[in-house]
Amino acid sequence: QTEHQVPGLPGDLRPVVGAQGRGLSMAARVLETEALLPLRGACALEAGITSVTHDPAEAGHSLPEVVTGSKGNLQGRQASTVRLLRFASPALALAALLLIGWTAFAALAPLLSSRRPTVAEERGVAQLDGEKCSVGRMNCNETKCCSGPGLVCYEQDAYYAQCRSSCVPGPDPTHWDATTWSCKKLGQRTAGASAQCSKPGDDCSKSQCCASAGFQCYEKNSNYASCKVECAPRGPDLSDSDGDPWTCKKLGERTPGAAPWVAEKCSSGWENCLSKKCCKVAGEQCYTQNQYFGACKAVGSCPASEWACNTSGSPTPNVPMASGKLSEWVFDQCSKLDHECTDSKCCLGMDVQCYQKDEYYAQCRRSCEPGIHSDDGNETWQCKTLGPRSYGLAIKGFPSLFCFAVVRTEGYEKSLMEAQHERGAGIFDCDHFSILTADGNATIDTVRSVQFAGAPIVRSVDNTAGNTELFVHAWKQIVAQGTWRDHAFTVKADPDAVFVPQRLRWHLSPQVGKNMFIVNCPLWNMIYGALEVFSFEAIEQWAQRGHLCQAPNNYGEDKYMTNCMDFLGVMRVRDDTVLGDKLCHTFTSCDNPQNAAFHPFKDITSWMQCWDQATQKDAR
Repeated sequence: QTEHQVPGLPGDLRPVVGAQGRGLSMAARVLETEALLPLRGACALEAGITSVTHDPAEAGHSLPEVVTGSKGNLQGRQASTVRLLRFASPALALAALLLIGWTAFAALAPLLSSRRPTVAEERGVAQLDGEKCSVGRMNCNETKCCSGPGLVCYEQDAYYAQCRSSCVPGPDPTHWDATTWSCKKLGQRTAGASAQCSKPGDDCSKSQCCASAGFQCYEKNSNYASCKVECAPRGPDLSDSDGDPWTCKKLGERTPGAAPWVAEKCSSGWENCLSKKCCKVAGEQCYTQNQYFGACKAVGSCPASEWACNTSGSPTPNVPMASGKLSEWVFDQCSKLDHECTDSKCCLGMDVQCYQKDEYYAQCRRSCEPGIHSDDGNETWQCKTLGPRSYGLAIKGFPSLFCFAVVRTEGYEKSLMEAQHERGAGIFDCDHFSILTADGNATIDTVRSVQFAGAPIVRSVDNTAGNTELFVHAWKQIVAQGTWRDHAFTVKADPDAVFVPQRLRWHLSPQVGKNMFIVNCPLWNMIYGALEVFSFEAIEQWAQRGHLCQAPNNYGEDKYMTNCMDFLGVMRVRDDTVLGDKLCHTFTSCDNPQNAAFHPFKDITSWMQCWDQATQKDAR
């Protein structure tokens, strides 16, 4: 990154404007003049120097405040203040102030006619074939050329343009504001192929950029770097091929994810998105049904046989996954909950972190407050974190899932579960699973069920099965087993539900670590029992205080769990697409890629047909 000296000033007072635009520093050698403090926020490159203030207490002199002016279209952005300190005489101070004002005007005048992004979004200007071309996200509406190969200057509006390899008309969900992009080309595309950023798992030490939204290129050592969401310095990466530590030095910039304005200004559900041209929900894009109506749908899920399926605007980036599938070495090297972890610097389990007591001892715990610990003989803990936090035993995928089904020992349910087990489908594709049977045991191929106390099933208040007491017994058995404590989510799936765990992981990745449950039936605004999803924190609440919930047996278990979660203060997350259910009126077809489960399919033939249709769609 080059620096540009402003000409025409004495050698003793040369303002230097950094090409990255991250501040304006003054190399002043006039007697005892202090350096100007760096400008922050909307700094000089954004708005011009708003004011220069002399502090009489610092130098023992009295000078009036000199205001050089501010940009008219700042729209209320925070102004920066620079203090000039300790001049030997009022005359020299006044001369310096005049020089600063003249310099700021000369350096910044070309920029005052256009809207500028914040300093953190600036990159600078570089020389290209003898002319000044824009770098990175710098406004290129004046240079009309780009320093990077394969880039062209695209116009957002009359005030701002940016160098990009491509541009989609409409608002850009990754841009810092919601202003619509015209995508008019200003100037010619720079020769050469545009830089290819690295994908997760690739070595990004050379590209120093990441293809996926929300990812940052982090250094492991001098020979390797990879794109990740977060990194724990001097600790291992639980999804890495080995347990060696990472330096976590940042290479390049983090790839922008969805900007904050997206959640406020974009469309969702069945709202017509043709005017806004953007979607609130991560992973969705506005698709046209016809020239008058469009709706947000998961990317690639538009029904081409029924809709025009033209896209309007850009897709909203998916929420990046904070971790990944665990490598094999983790289970040998990392420490269990409440065990010592000074050497391993990593832990096994859900929401577990290695905390340092002192330089001699550390322990895997869920939380740690610095100070005296009564649970350790009133010893003092530093509670410094060592290595990464564990988000569950993600053996097959992230986030980790513990799944179970309550199965009748006789009838079609047992046959359905045997067919699923043969294919490794349904709950058998979760990281851990359990089969529960009331008042007896059953064997599903080689899997032995876990018995729990049964209860009579009556007619519920909504004319379905009143089975709350039965399932409360089942949930108590699940809590007593304790397997759920090692996973980010606990899932109950009915035997006649065609359940695809990997799709459920896509739905749940933004919810890791939250106290939440899924409301999946818009018809009754509640959990529907074919697929029930609860976070680790939600089951922890039920384990501790679930006995306080009213449990009338003339309720269906799903209605009981909905009411109980509300009573316990667990957050509702409405997801109308996670379950395609014929009874909840959310089912369309088994090739709908948005659905993680389909219900009901009570015979093996129809179940397998739906499974094949769903998984073949994923394979394509």
